[in-house]
Amino acid sequence: MRHLFLLSFLWLLGPVSSWAQTNLAGLVTDEKNQPLAGVTIIIRGTNTGTITQANGQFSLQTNESLPLTLTASFIGYKRQDVVVRGNNFRTISIRLSEEAILTDEVVVSASRVPEDIQKAAVTVEKLGARQFQQSPATSPFDALQNVKGVDLLTQSLTFKSVNLRGFGANNNNRFLQLTDGMDNRSPGLGFGFGNVAGVSDLDVESIELIPGASSALYGPDALQGLMLTTSKNPFTYQGLSVQLKVGANNFGKGSFGPKGYGDIAVRYAKQLGARFAVKVNFQRLSGTDFIADDYSDRSTRARANFFMTDPSRGGLATGIGFVPNNNPNTNFQYDGVNIYGDDINAGGAYSFPANYANVLLQNKLVTRTGYTELDVLGNNGKVFNNRANVSLHYKLPGNMEASLGWYYGNGNFIRTAGFREYFPDYQRHQFKAEVRGDNFFVRAYTTQQQAEGWNIGQTATAINNSWKSLGQWAAEFGQAYVENKVSVGEARNTADRGRYLPGSDRFNLVRDAFANTYNTDTVPGYKGARGTRFRDNSAMWHYEGMYNLTKALNNVAEVIAGGSIRHYGLNTGGTAVTLKADGSEYTINEYGAYVQAAKELKVGTRVTVKPTVAIRYDKNQYFKGGFTPRAAAVVSVGAHNFRGSWQSAFRNPSPGQLFAVPAAGRGGDVGGAQLAAESAGLFTNPAYLDSDVKDYTAGRLSEAQLRTRTYNPANFTTEKIKTWEVGYKTLIQNRLYVDAFYFHSKYTDFIAAQSFYQPSNGQISDFASNAYRTLQINFNNFNEIFVNGWGIGSEYGLGRGFTISGNYAYQVGTVTLRDAQGNVINDNAGNPIVKRKMSNPEVSQKGRNFFISPENRYNLTLSNSRLTDRLGATVTYRWTDRMWVEQGTTAGDIWLPSWTSLDAQISYKVPTFKSVVKLGGTNILNQYYAQGYGLARIGGLYYVSITFDELMR
Repeated sequence: MRHLFLLSFLWLLGPVSSWAQTNLAGLVTDEKNQPLAGVTIIIRGTNTGTITQANGQFSLQTNESLPLTLTASFIGYKRQDVVVRGNNFRTISIRLSEEAILTDEVVVSASRVPEDIQKAAVTVEKLGARQFQQSPATSPFDALQNVKGVDLLTQSLTFKSVNLRGFGANNNNRFLQLTDGMDNRSPGLGFGFGNVAGVSDLDVESIELIPGASSALYGPDALQGLMLTTSKNPFTYQGLSVQLKVGANNFGKGSFGPKGYGDIAVRYAKQLGARFAVKVNFQRLSGTDFIADDYSDRSTRARANFFMTDPSRGGLATGIGFVPNNNPNTNFQYDGVNIYGDDINAGGAYSFPANYANVLLQNKLVTRTGYTELDVLGNNGKVFNNRANVSLHYKLPGNMEASLGWYYGNGNFIRTAGFREYFPDYQRHQFKAEVRGDNFFVRAYTTQQQAEGWNIGQTATAINNSWKSLGQWAAEFGQAYVENKVSVGEARNTADRGRYLPGSDRFNLVRDAFANTYNTDTVPGYKGARGTRFRDNSAMWHYEGMYNLTKALNNVAEVIAGGSIRHYGLNTGGTAVTLKADGSEYTINEYGAYVQAAKELKVGTRVTVKPTVAIRYDKNQYFKGGFTPRAAAVVSVGAHNFRGSWQSAFRNPSPGQLFAVPAAGRGGDVGGAQLAAESAGLFTNPAYLDSDVKDYTAGRLSEAQLRTRTYNPANFTTEKIKTWEVGYKTLIQNRLYVDAFYFHSKYTDFIAAQSFYQPSNGQISDFASNAYRTLQINFNNFNEIFVNGWGIGSEYGLGRGFTISGNYAYQVGTVTLRDAQGNVINDNAGNPIVKRKMSNPEVSQKGRNFFISPENRYNLTLSNSRLTDRLGATVTYRWTDRMWVEQGTTAGDIWLPSWTSLDAQISYKVPTFKSVVKLGGTNILNQYYAQGYGLARIGGLYYVSITFDELMR
């Protein structure tokens, strides 16, 4: 990699033959012949461009020979192409007409070549300058929440996970995020970091999003789709841009809020001579996070009698029988959702034995007192994020461009996996070298990160246990409750005497001792207890290229071919994934290649048909290689475009899903590889599915039957999906824009992390005394999983600049449960579970399926970017249906309620200073909601910003 960067750098600085310069100049006006400032002018097929000045005039130099075509684009106006010839290149006149509905977008993500978005053969969405400017969202990334079918799961103010088409995940490794062609994911943890380490908001040119299987062109892990973020090219977007934003959140939180936040971004780009350009970006956000402060009694299948059952039908689950008691003073088993150390299934509960001296406490489970998330963090919810980028661009002969780039991300955030985990100082560097021409690109990049964090729940448990063991605490609780005949609350208070108080010196000392000690090491002075810290300082190197063979084939067909090589170097020290037998770290090597062919055929004067076929082969060193084909076609009849596709995709398990092992004696994730199972002791001390343990303790399974159902590490393989989809897109009478789709997907070898209980002492009898640890074991289940859905988006021009738009998406997940032998599993009433909703209680009773997706959601927007020549405004209403959540070790199982959000913004242009002032807010009615169980509760976020764009050109 080092040699590649050196070679690329020398190439950039080396001598290049000179070529003739042509100076272009012109004027851009509107339909009233008024000059338009800020119009983007680009020479088609190149990155050469400029922006019109306040008087509407522009000038630029080019090496292209005449004639050539200029493309002029501006928010709220129809894109215009103008042919420049030898007689007008100094007096180019461009007149733009207003267009409320933008329909002429060009996308590249759908087929890896530029094409009209209306004629893309797959569903594709694009957000650009118009959407960013009009959206009430605080960032381009957050504007994704208005795209049809997109679910953003907010874990921190700066960390949101993109989810599409079911199986919502806080750490979505089924969705590929690319930034300037680079994979955004953490090399070891295996999920995209979104905006934590993305590009600066001012540098985002566009975001393209493809829902659905995309492995045929983009390789493994684009199982549910991909997002391509493209930054601004310094040859086109030059000058100094500055954005200042201040705001506040956490309103209505009593003594805690409101809290302010600030966000500053700076971008500078400059072309130096005819060939060289440079850009520099920096952005810093600081404020107070949205807080995870749900203190209701946790709903989890780990509780006895969680499901409401029908005894006459074999104990068939008919609903949720658990009734929360949110008062710890009356509830023996109070387990607050965002209170830690009190977890009934993670070391925070004690089961009094059947022969306990007082009958009132015999077989009674009691949880000890825990700490809130803010208590454990001790940072009052403070959050920060820094992003930076420097790139050098150089024009080579033949309309080629070479570039070197450095991308940096740094910040603190909380993520939710099996537990809530805090990363106090995440850092990531990406370095990229690229050469791109009209018909090819070659790219090499590396991701280097320092990701150290600690487990919030396990740290709270460690603080409790370092003060007083669970057994001692329970003994004091029992003595006070029995002898003094006091309430549950008074018994708790008695047992809690002398407890470490949050914020005290002793509390902070113990927390820091555990949080700063790796989970592979013992904490000095704490009787052999292990730390709660882990690290993922892994790295990834990626090399890829693509060549467009169309011209070489004399335009017989549009053919592209490409390939990639990738290498992972894991570096966790055994804290997140297991080590090799010799103590060294694992590495992972992958490679792949693809080819795609398309041909547009004309049928008469109004009909065109464009079929596309593609196939890709990928190989990971730990799994068999596989092909992922795709076939698609789009039929255009005038303005009406009908599309259809069949696609396949697969994903490799992430390094954690392959090799993860929790610290000895603690719960956590276990990888699907046999060596991970061996490291977790699953061969000598087997684990059992949580639902089977429940059936055993309820008397529905004998001990002998339970022993036949131990977890058996089988061959771990890739997860696969096949999807077919149809869609329709049109613009009717230049006013009504419609985009609709329907899809059907089938998953096989689905990778799920099911909850298993491993007895603490290796005895089945341990389950009766709550003596077990909960493991989230990754494995390929044998089920057939189906996801069906449809959606529609529409935009209508009302006139006078007003547009009303909206979108609706529906999806439902069903499953046919099968055992290891392929037999259909019956529910408790004896009926086969075939294509039933995964949210049905009798299905969930058999184990988690993790669909975690609302069936319905919609957005409605009223917008006008030109209320006056300076004033614009947008109002958006979002609604998301309730959803069945099955999540993690210390989260739970619950119907998460539906939620709504009203967002709005008003903006004012100040042309003299090339600036826009924007006043906006999301969830302006401050109706708190959570997008996942145990995640931060999101309230109103209000801001004012001023953006100065492209000064000092």
